[in-house]
Amino acid sequence: MRSFRCRQQNADADATARAKVRGHAFLLQSMRSNLVRGIRLRGEASRQLGRCFVEAFAQGAFSRQGNPMGTATLEEEGSRPVSRFGPFTLDARRAELHRNGATVALRPKTFALLCYLAEHPGRVIPKKELLAAVWPGVVVNDESLSQCVRELRGALGDDEQVLIRTVARRGYLFDASMESGATAATDRLRSPRPQRHWKVTAGTLLLAAVAALAGLAVVTRDDPVPVNVDDRLKERRSVAVMPFTDAPAAGQGRVADAITAGLVSALAKMPDTLVIGHVPGVDAAPNGDMRRTARQLRVRHLLTGSTQQDGDKVRVHAQLESSEDGAVFWSEFFEYAATADAQWQRDVASRIARVVDWRMSTAAVKRPIPGQGERLDPVEELMRGQHLLAHAASYDDLLRARAHFEAVAAADPGSAAAWTGVAQSYVSELEAAWNLGHGAVTLAGRALARARAANPQYLPAQYVAGRLLAMRGDLEGALRIYQAVAVANPSDAWAHARIGAMKLRLGQLADAETHTRAALRLGSSEAPLVAFSHLQAGLAEYYLGHDAIASEHLRQSVAAGPCLTQLEALLLLTSIDASNGRGQEARERAAEVLRLRPRFTVGAWRVWTAPVHPQLQPLRDRFLDGLAKAGLPE
Repeated sequence: MRSFRCRQQNADADATARAKVRGHAFLLQSMRSNLVRGIRLRGEASRQLGRCFVEAFAQGAFSRQGNPMGTATLEEEGSRPVSRFGPFTLDARRAELHRNGATVALRPKTFALLCYLAEHPGRVIPKKELLAAVWPGVVVNDESLSQCVRELRGALGDDEQVLIRTVARRGYLFDASMESGATAATDRLRSPRPQRHWKVTAGTLLLAAVAALAGLAVVTRDDPVPVNVDDRLKERRSVAVMPFTDAPAAGQGRVADAITAGLVSALAKMPDTLVIGHVPGVDAAPNGDMRRTARQLRVRHLLTGSTQQDGDKVRVHAQLESSEDGAVFWSEFFEYAATADAQWQRDVASRIARVVDWRMSTAAVKRPIPGQGERLDPVEELMRGQHLLAHAASYDDLLRARAHFEAVAAADPGSAAAWTGVAQSYVSELEAAWNLGHGAVTLAGRALARARAANPQYLPAQYVAGRLLAMRGDLEGALRIYQAVAVANPSDAWAHARIGAMKLRLGQLADAETHTRAALRLGSSEAPLVAFSHLQAGLAEYYLGHDAIASEHLRQSVAAGPCLTQLEALLLLTSIDASNGRGQEARERAAEVLRLRPRFTVGAWRVWTAPVHPQLQPLRDRFLDGLAKAGLPE
């Protein structure tokens, strides 16, 4: 009986020790989280952290024989995630795939798909299961999965679909013989080392790391704790408008002050932007030391400028600079007639605001891309997605942009900017006729609902809602939304361009031209906007029967560079050439169309393209007939 009591007491003691170690682990994990978030530890909290470490050590966190914290050892962690199939070595922990020692590059989602397939070899995995595993909590369609499968097959050299087999109406089967292996054998030769009998737990490393910090009396972090991705995006796109200077001239100071005030107002209407006007006691630093001024104002960008009046002309200079290294992102002169009417001041403010918006967006993505296995900061991820979407020229560009937005939405489900990006990627593929089903419409609507739930007043979400209405045929509803966006943010060049497009489809050709010119004036440096606006101008001239003028606009649209509107501009040029007897030119353009879209048919375009106003229908029929004359397949 005594022996039984002793054993029971020992068992109770062991259980108590394990419970205490688990308690210490929980406390240390909480303290670690607080340290990461920048919370300060002082006095008693620091001493308590040290005591926890000592007591955990005494209770067996460092153990020869066991693992009281119940965590996997580093030895186990190193061996579990490595597997082989054929010439490939898959290291899930390092997020690497090797073929005969050479690294095979894969996008994160494609790598995640491979890992899931490798965990279930020889089993038919339904598409729904793969979508849930690779895109947890994110709304995607089957095409995203198909794209990853195509990329994975290409990376594995599986053109014959031997490794990854498609099982009709069921899913995919990974047909490979998997072998387990240790991380030490992941195509790396290491010197033999003597065997050690200590097992160091992952929890031990956490204890050691935090205990090292416990020796500090104070742990501080200067950066504020971020609230969410959208707030941090505004910080990244922060700009201070310094008072514009003026050349000596009678009454000139009032003009400079008026322009400065107008710029602050115009920039403040832009979404995702933090704007600071003139702060008393803070002026532009002498000798061009903009970084000191930026540190005072805590902004990423500084907008400076000057005005100079020469007779009946006013010349305005504006410059956007980085607060990090003083680099000049943009500098430009604007010239206006010096009239009493303040309209020119509003115009220059809107034009400068638009350029600042564009330049801040493009400057952010010039940072180095992290190496393989490293993760982007959520704000970097979001801005790269926005940049890809703005410059998209292919279906792959849209998928890559969507992958960025999905990653941000997974990290911060309350990000209106991320969900708006997801929705816009689906709408863009619909407009470019890459997805002819209704699934993308549904997915865009769901993502848009998430964005509006996060921020009902978010202007980019309203803009995308207008595009979705237009895709559904509600041109009047889309027009009202675009007009509301343009009123809320007059410098939004895309809102003006879309107003012109809706006016065109409603048969209001004169009004369409006015808004197209406004868009070009605001966004003259943005290639995608230039291409879209010249396409709309070309369509308007075509519907007016001015083929020569239409062709000139369409050539400018194509010359702007690869973008989502390039195909439509080429199609209209092809039709105009064929209709005017320029057969050779028409055939050359038709060949370019098929190079861009190998499966293009006139019949599919006829069905898919949006209907136009009845008065424009005869010219639309002429357009389709011209495509057939050029030799494009029916």
